[in-house]
Amino acid sequence: MTCAVCGGAIDRSRDLRWVKDGHAILLCPTCGVLERADLPAEEELEGLYLDDYFFSSAGDVGAQGYADYLREEPNHRAVARRRLRMLARYVTPGAVLDVGCAAGFFADEAQRQGWRAEGVELSATMAEHARSLGVTVHEGLFAAADLPAESVDAVTMWDYIEHATDPVDDLRRAAALLRPGGIVALSTGDASSLAARLTGRRWHLLTPRHHNFFFTPGAIRTALARAGLVPLRVSHPGGIYSVAYLSHKLGTLVDVGSLKVAATGRAGRVAVPLNLFDIMTVVARRGGQPTGTTRPASTSASARPGAGS
Repeated sequence: MTCAVCGGAIDRSRDLRWVKDGHAILLCPTCGVLERADLPAEEELEGLYLDDYFFSSAGDVGAQGYADYLREEPNHRAVARRRLRMLARYVTPGAVLDVGCAAGFFADEAQRQGWRAEGVELSATMAEHARSLGVTVHEGLFAAADLPAESVDAVTMWDYIEHATDPVDDLRRAAALLRPGGIVALSTGDASSLAARLTGRRWHLLTPRHHNFFFTPGAIRTALARAGLVPLRVSHPGGIYSVAYLSHKLGTLVDVGSLKVAATGRAGRVAVPLNLFDIMTVVARRGGQPTGTTRPASTSASARPGAGS
């Protein structure tokens, strides 16, 4: 098969790294990205991001989603404000499109700080909540969103690109939306981090039911370059998580049934700053012409609702 990030050759037998949750995960020997051998079809995507992904009470997806996404609102907003301060170093607040906007917390915080914010979201439940905050949301796949070229100053993809089925194509689309000097900012797991290497197939972000790609800094730079984007910054800032969320995600490593029960009360809302240095934040500016061509919207299956996976 051909690597979706760099175009290099991958051998399904030689380059098999893990099989997890029934999905083969391959390592590209050229760019170092890990990717699912068989990506979900477009018609499967909506079913992957139903309410059980955002609320464990709606169904068990094996700690791959959220305990309660809306309950994490204060922490999502705190991280959003920090990200907005970072964006302001690179571009004057103007129009921003948040791809995978989930419940709209980042876009709402952006509006409060003078940005004109819109979002793209696949989950109907999350899109409805974002609209209740006054955020304009294009519901559905990013590839299908009717958006004019060179219409925004920033495109954000917080914890989105690992869910895409064609990440380079999505980045090309993002680049095409930017005005001259515009930026793309994204966050995604770092598969080369010490935490990822120590935990191996038990890494909390190695959840191939929903994540299709697991990038390294080198691999994301390759994807950006192919999309005509020039990397400006790769960093590993920490996050802010509730005790309830952390106990939920620990389920990827150990059985934490009793801890999860204890974390459902008031103690579960306690916010904890945490940095495993395994999530990278990347900022890139629109540069030269992308390599290759962008596929028509009708053939792309790229989508990702939500942030902070």
